[in-house]
Amino acid sequence: MAQPYSYGSGTATQFTTGEQRQVLELGEKIHMFNPDVTPIFTVMGRMSTSVTPVPIFEWMEDEFFIRPDVKLITGASTVQDRGGSAGDNDTGFIIRMARQAQFEAFEKGAIYTISGLGTGETQFESANTDVELMCVALGKEADAGTVGGAVAASDLDVAFVHSDLASPSFRYDKNATTAVGFAYTATSTITFTYIGNVGECSDLDQPGHSATQTNLTDNETATVYQSRVGWREGANIGEMSSKKVRRLKNCTQIFREPYSITGTQNASKMYGGPEMSRLQARKLNKIKMDLEYAILTNGAISLDASSENPQRTMAGLGVGGSAGVIQSLNADVNTGLQMTEAYTSSAVGGLGEFDDVLEKVFQDSLSGSMRKTAFCSNRWLKKLVGLARTDNSTNLNAEMGSNATAGLRVTKYFGPIGEMDFVVHPLLNSTLDAYAVVLDFANIAWRPLASRDMQLRSNVIQDGRDGQTNEWLIEAGLEVRNEQTHAILKLV
Repeated sequence: MAQPYSYGSGTATQFTTGEQRQVLELGEKIHMFNPDVTPIFTVMGRMSTSVTPVPIFEWMEDEFFIRPDVKLITGASTVQDRGGSAGDNDTGFIIRMARQAQFEAFEKGAIYTISGLGTGETQFESANTDVELMCVALGKEADAGTVGGAVAASDLDVAFVHSDLASPSFRYDKNATTAVGFAYTATSTITFTYIGNVGECSDLDQPGHSATQTNLTDNETATVYQSRVGWREGANIGEMSSKKVRRLKNCTQIFREPYSITGTQNASKMYGGPEMSRLQARKLNKIKMDLEYAILTNGAISLDASSENPQRTMAGLGVGGSAGVIQSLNADVNTGLQMTEAYTSSAVGGLGEFDDVLEKVFQDSLSGSMRKTAFCSNRWLKKLVGLARTDNSTNLNAEMGSNATAGLRVTKYFGPIGEMDFVVHPLLNSTLDAYAVVLDFANIAWRPLASRDMQLRSNVIQDGRDGQTNEWLIEAGLEVRNEQTHAILKLV
């Protein structure tokens, strides 16, 4: 009887190595990890794209004339006497605004009345009669650096001098150096109300917008033109409003993501499709994630101007810090944008506090839209659901996950002032999960360098090797206009 040959141990459905002989069913697609890791770009269909011909791009911003009034809470770092001691009205004093939206209320040569101060919170001369202020300088031209003990000059500085206003006339009152120039407490709330523009000054022989902190003469007078109360028949032509245009800039930043494959791998048939295609899709997600993280967290611009081959870093939104583009409504700078996470009452951690935060977000309704998009963490969405559960449902008009934009789940909140779309952002986690960044897409643009928008560079290394190296490359930056229309919120 012939002996059977032994071809190895195991069953007939196995190879001798123990692996199964059946074809492995993997499907045709290799599923990518976090394919929607860049929701800002996914939703950016609403954002304009403007190619820049050079790496450093600039833009100009102007404001509408004019917000009729603005409220300011003073503090130790808010008011600076330019003379270094109280009462130097011959050089005036500087008030630093908290937000760009407040700064926009002021222009050189305009007269403002102030109100809302308590007893002892302001004193102009001993009689406390001068309650009008004339704006004589804006931004860094106020020269806060010359003030004793003052911090560096700011774009939010406004310089004033005291005056008397007996409508329709203006009189400059040059106080003695021993008089109190501007007294206040840390919680003084001042309301500035625009009155009109100062015409030609009697001694200066120039209109009010040409006045500085030092070129006015005591008791000189001028006509104040007040369009809102009407013009006298036969009156002379008035003086024009005057305000400088802001000039801002950012730069493009280079992002690169290479990948290589051998000739053998490229020629081999693999489960999940060609290996080159898998690497190409994977590295595209990687460069988009790096770009998105830079947009969110980058701080101030860095041009590396002294280098022959500069390594430029674009200014980002500044989530998690205080050095980014968003300054006026940044929760790490302005605590009014912080939201109490633990619920105590409607006023603390509840819907009332949330509406207070949104009131600030939508404060600039002239430059900003009444609909904004907030990119946030799961922690924020948990807070929103908590608001819906703990507050009276009649006060909450929300669509919880009923709408999707570009394949992303959206939570929509209709506040008493504006409309907010909340979109989960996977990069806002771990150390950044307390933050939500609010963007007004009407005031933001993507600025790729000409011929350097997202592109695939094929076979970039040709040195005779048996293989291929490709890379994804993009050189672009962000143009964030009217930064006071965007915001960074924070749970505390």
